[in-house]
Amino acid sequence: MAFFSFLLLVQPGQAETSEDFNDLDLFFYGDLDNGNGNISTMQPTSDVDTQSDCPQEANRLSWPGQDRQWTSVGSWVVDLETPGSVASGEHMFTIWANSTQGTVEDVQFRISVTIGGGTADGQATSQSKTITDSSEEATKFEISFDLTNESFNQNDQLEVEIEYSGGDPGQNPVTGGQSTEQIVILTSSIEHPAGIAEVNFNHFLADFPVISIEDSAERVAVSVMVWSAFGTSDIDPNEWTLGVVGVSSGNQGYTADFNMKSMQNGSYKASFYWYYNEAQAISDTYSFYIQAKDIQNNHWKVFSEQELYLVIHGFEIDNVISPGNIQINNQTGISKVKAGNSFTIDITVSAEGDPLVAYNPIPVTVIWVSGSNEIVLYETAVFATPGASASTSFRYTFDSNGEYLIKVIVDRNNVVAESNENNNVAEFILVVAEPEKEDFVQSLLDEVTEGGTITLLVLVSVTSIILAGYFATRGKEEVDFDWEEDDEF
Repeated sequence: MAFFSFLLLVQPGQAETSEDFNDLDLFFYGDLDNGNGNISTMQPTSDVDTQSDCPQEANRLSWPGQDRQWTSVGSWVVDLETPGSVASGEHMFTIWANSTQGTVEDVQFRISVTIGGGTADGQATSQSKTITDSSEEATKFEISFDLTNESFNQNDQLEVEIEYSGGDPGQNPVTGGQSTEQIVILTSSIEHPAGIAEVNFNHFLADFPVISIEDSAERVAVSVMVWSAFGTSDIDPNEWTLGVVGVSSGNQGYTADFNMKSMQNGSYKASFYWYYNEAQAISDTYSFYIQAKDIQNNHWKVFSEQELYLVIHGFEIDNVISPGNIQINNQTGISKVKAGNSFTIDITVSAEGDPLVAYNPIPVTVIWVSGSNEIVLYETAVFATPGASASTSFRYTFDSNGEYLIKVIVDRNNVVAESNENNNVAEFILVVAEPEKEDFVQSLLDEVTEGGTITLLVLVSVTSIILAGYFATRGKEEVDFDWEEDDEF
């Protein structure tokens, strides 16, 4: 069986994002007495609580107004390592509190959730509960709050601030003294896993830096880098799937063989090999996707924007380009344009060979040869079966006058096994002239020559205006009917 294959020549410029949304449980860690805590998707594994003190000055209501006094306990913060979004919905924040000294009545907690800075995106207050040091168990507080379609960028922060307010009656500080009761909040343990449950996130990101053909091994080598907004600790390193989907054949369950993985620049990098002959893949346009799993057993699928044109057949094929198949501004043989003006190159490629060839992608490259350098102006791929042709076009502008050697090349990298490899290049000299100072009508005439129907309509309209102006001027001239001696017939 003969085969050849190649990649789409236009490559994406950035990583791709997953379209999946999954529910995540967020867990809070750290002693807020020593600064901000942190947020993670990892469940607590410790039997020991982390305690953070609630400010004692907020144990009592104000005096003499008897109003609640809200004081910040601290914040949990995470730097989000990818862009993403949070779906709208109601969420549940859970925290436990205990007393290490005394009793405080009507304790309440208030949270503010901020995604990406600015004002709080969600805010809510807990129910009131009395906390005493005589209790053998910590008191659980649940706070329900809403978020509405929040999005974030890479390196934005997710911050959850918690405030405390006790409900003991306010007293005159001169006669009543200061409150000595101490309420603490508990986090970071198996028994008291404080956090937010089931936040619907979209945040996985992947890049496909390598998709290359290894003809001798009859395989495609693919490497993928995967990021999570919550870092590499959020990614399950033991489960990876690289899937292959055909445009015509659909999802036939093709998967690549896993090769190896490593950690790199805050991501996991995994490599794979897809043995297309072993998979009995047909000639088709294929795309790849990576399916990764996080530590909470959610699966995330990210598709590459790159496409693989895979051709497998034993039939003769010949792709042809000639100077007669190239037009400049809709004209064949015209290779002169003006500096600073954009021009159009139209290219037609034909295919010859066995009519049994049903799938024939043709790579087309336009190159400007400048000395020893070859500068790629345009790359694409067109499709034509034997006996048919396919066209493509693009616009370009040269800012400086001069002569430019332009080459149009079919199958520049010689990945297509053709019966004739000597008809894949057409070249011409493009003369770029100095822009001329022209009158208005002449400029429009040139645009008609180069631009087509729309410009012609503009010219007709403008010419009509000029003529109308002329006749209007003639109409204003005074007609002389008096006979003068020097008048002639």
